[in-house]
Amino acid sequence: MKNPYAPTNAPLLPFDMWAPGVEVLRRLPPALREWLTDSGAIGARIAASTGDADGVRLIEQRLGFLTREQQALVAAPASSCLVREEMLSGRGRPWVFAQSLIPDDTLEQHPWLAELGDASLATTLAGVTGVGHGPFEYAPLPAVHPLAARALAGLATTPATVWARRSWVALRGRRLLLQEVFLPELVPC
Repeated sequence: MKNPYAPTNAPLLPFDMWAPGVEVLRRLPPALREWLTDSGAIGARIAASTGDADGVRLIEQRLGFLTREQQALVAAPASSCLVREEMLSGRGRPWVFAQSLIPDDTLEQHPWLAELGDASLATTLAGVTGVGHGPFEYAPLPAVHPLAARALAGLATTPATVWARRSWVALRGRRLLLQEVFLPELVPC
């Protein structure tokens, strides 16, 4: 079976290159492209598609560091951050891996971000007033990319490439970075 995650006749992107706009997604199957470009909370879309009311599991929450590129994207004065990783599932299978990078200055203003437990960050933010969103950027990540490797850890199916998207989210002027990796189980939906 052909890998729907691999773009056909598309040039390979450099290891850490994210591309804005949907042009990079042009050759993907329409169903996968629709998931990647959906501007709503992805957890809510999974729940609506599957009827699963609670398909979110907190994998890990730890201290981490932003790359220079990530630090610039979220306008963080320092590189230290809280890394929050969630698995969003449908029909008992993992569909989307979400990693949030919450800079220390954002966490200082919004300490509740560290206390969400198994609640989906994206779904929680959808209910908060005054939240701003940056544009999505997309990337076909090789399985060896650090974000893809975290997403694929422990899964039975490990494709060579997975599609991901990211965007910054602003809460009263403070930003965080939300990165989502779309896993092989999503394709049959």
